[in-house]
Amino acid sequence: MKALFTTFPAYGHLLPMVPLARAAVAAGDQVVVAASKELHGTAGDLTMRDLGPSLPVVLAETNNRFGEDVLGYRVDSSKLLEATVAMFTTVRADMAFDALRALVTDERPDVIVAEMWDYVAPLVARQLGIPLVTFVHSPATAVDETLRAGLVRALTQRELTAPAPLATVQLWPEWLESEPTAPRGEATLAIRATPHDTAEVADIPAFDGTRPVVLVTLGTVVEDLTLLNAAVRGVLDAGADALVTTGFTVPPEAVESDPGRVRAVPFVPIGQLLDRVQAVVAAGGSGTTLAALSRGLPMAFVPRIANQPIVAAAVAGFGAGVVSGEDPADVTSSVRTMLHEPGLRAGAQAASERLAGRPSPDEVWSALRERVPHTSAVR
Repeated sequence: MKALFTTFPAYGHLLPMVPLARAAVAAGDQVVVAASKELHGTAGDLTMRDLGPSLPVVLAETNNRFGEDVLGYRVDSSKLLEATVAMFTTVRADMAFDALRALVTDERPDVIVAEMWDYVAPLVARQLGIPLVTFVHSPATAVDETLRAGLVRALTQRELTAPAPLATVQLWPEWLESEPTAPRGEATLAIRATPHDTAEVADIPAFDGTRPVVLVTLGTVVEDLTLLNAAVRGVLDAGADALVTTGFTVPPEAVESDPGRVRAVPFVPIGQLLDRVQAVVAAGGSGTTLAALSRGLPMAFVPRIANQPIVAAAVAGFGAGVVSGEDPADVTSSVRTMLHEPGLRAGAQAASERLAGRPSPDEVWSALRERVPHTSAVR
């Protein structure tokens, strides 16, 4: 069987799907991942195909259509929701539909596994008659219905109707949902959170002292160096050392640090970072959050954009984390709570145990294989 995995062009959208793609390879199936070029290095053990445009190009085109920088960070714009929905749906469809259709026609997959915010794959799957699986890595939000309306507009523009997914792979657990969700029936397959890792071991400097170590990460793309440095200062003031990841966009030397107590590295698979720490300060990306919880690590959140406040509130509500302000003093208070409040570590451990009880990627792929007709409609 051959599977094509597709994603919106952002690291945090691709990485949660990689364990399932690797499970498919381990099962002896062919796997191709379609993603913009800058994402290829994060999953180099998989067969990658270039599918543009990149995220900066999609952002630029969206801003061009709406006549202002409506998607800029911290922008208060009445057009923000409209522009965001268009970016994921109609704008990206106009830019990527033909390329994805050509790629699918060439690769002839038996199934397309599409990340939840890839709204181009459903169009191509519908037009070419390919079974579609949706991969859900983040919690439900109040704008989901608006996004679905955007998908309908993109479908209607191409005289298509919405495809019925063959299955939904559900990474984000129901016990961390805050918005009402539809009952999950037999077509929904829960999957265990697996922190992203690679066979290549990263060079992560060790600490000399006996202080606890806290991971500070704002994700694979850091847009706010001031916030990153504030979080690091807050960790140090709380009496801990800071292991900092600056992702792909900020050099490690840009971190304001105490040489003896801060170790800054560029992007490193989070599975290797979590082995070195006792707690995590993060923005609230779903992949980082589930990875940390899977290891039983309490979290402090400095949420900024998108669904990060929803993720942060859900984990805090479960009792496995706290939501912090962006001021270093607020981070200090949150880190002290994480390190010294036994209830938070107990909550994180409870989350870890519940996540561990979900089916493995291998089990989920086996279940999917049984549902997929092994003859592609594209010939």
